[in-house]
Amino acid sequence: MRHPSEYDWRTIGALNAVSALAQVGQFGISFVLLPVWLAQQGLDASQLGMFAASLWLGQLPGLGVAPWLCRRLGPRWVVVSGLLCTVIALAWIALAEWPFWLLGGTLAGFGLGLRWIGLEPWLYRIAPAEARGRLVGFHETLIALAPIIAPLLASYYGLNGSAVFWIGATFTCGAMLPLAFARADSDELTTRHIHGAQLSPLISLRERIFKQGVVIALVGGMTEAAVSGLFALFTQGRGMSISQTADLLAVFGLGGLLMQYGVGWLADRRGVGAAALSCAAGTAMVSLALLLPLSYAMVMVAVFLLGGFITALLTLALIASTTTPAGNIASNVSLISMLYTVSAVAGPLVAGAMMKATYGDALMWFTAAAATIMACGVGWVSMSTMQPIVESK
Repeated sequence: MRHPSEYDWRTIGALNAVSALAQVGQFGISFVLLPVWLAQQGLDASQLGMFAASLWLGQLPGLGVAPWLCRRLGPRWVVVSGLLCTVIALAWIALAEWPFWLLGGTLAGFGLGLRWIGLEPWLYRIAPAEARGRLVGFHETLIALAPIIAPLLASYYGLNGSAVFWIGATFTCGAMLPLAFARADSDELTTRHIHGAQLSPLISLRERIFKQGVVIALVGGMTEAAVSGLFALFTQGRGMSISQTADLLAVFGLGGLLMQYGVGWLADRRGVGAAALSCAAGTAMVSLALLLPLSYAMVMVAVFLLGGFITALLTLALIASTTTPAGNIASNVSLISMLYTVSAVAGPLVAGAMMKATYGDALMWFTAAAATIMACGVGWVSMSTMQPIVESK
């Protein structure tokens, strides 16, 4: 085991700062606030849905091409390219009109995908292996601040004018400053192949963890996008006001913010499979509890837990993608991220169709069923390799 002083803490700190700043502009502004701004410009529900889809669909090619670019340009320039794409997209949207806003949304999503894969494999590659789960949890906690910080700033400066674009551009460009302090060894970062891996007794275990990550990503993206996108319809069916719904969404985000590190710690201590089963069981139970006639205070507690359990699924999927010694870490993270994004597109469509055909409570039935399927999938992967789910570190 390497001594803590042997790790490049300056680069680890710098890359965490890059993510925290960039996420405000690339996600907090582009994904959360731009739809609100566009609604004020007169777009209807169908047009807003198309713009939201353009963000997620634009992200897919960014996630896919980033590993190839990392091998040729290095991760630093891939991150810079992603940040510049978002700045250009914000300027385009500020000056264009419908339907050309869709091009800006696609470019903004593409830029986020490039930064995601350019930075996170770089960070996880140099992280202490024995504490990687906690580092991923800490990193996801930082980027979870974006959907909280961006609305607060926009509320202070106003959403009617161009302030939202200046905020996005400032944070996105500002992310380049800490990037200048990051050191990189391009050989190590771009070719993480383990020689003689076929001789290691841990290979089947590590491959099993990565397969678990695939299952977690497919279900995690679907449930997070469905709950966050359709929660207002669920609360409306329960007779809650708009202000109460807004408060509950904030509590949902707070749960996702505060529970990331704990889930990372659990993955380090007990393994990805055990942590995933815990989150799946928690998601199913809390979803079913929300179908009961609870007091508003109890609903807030349940939504807080639901936000933590669901948001932690992406953290666990990313941990799984970094623990396999096979292949290239950027490609592994890219694959997991693309699966998560694709399922995030499909989730609201499936859950929305169920809610339209039945009633608003179908959202929680859908979430509980998805969590149960994920638990079965994780368990099946573990049993298929004849390895225990609980892995002590």
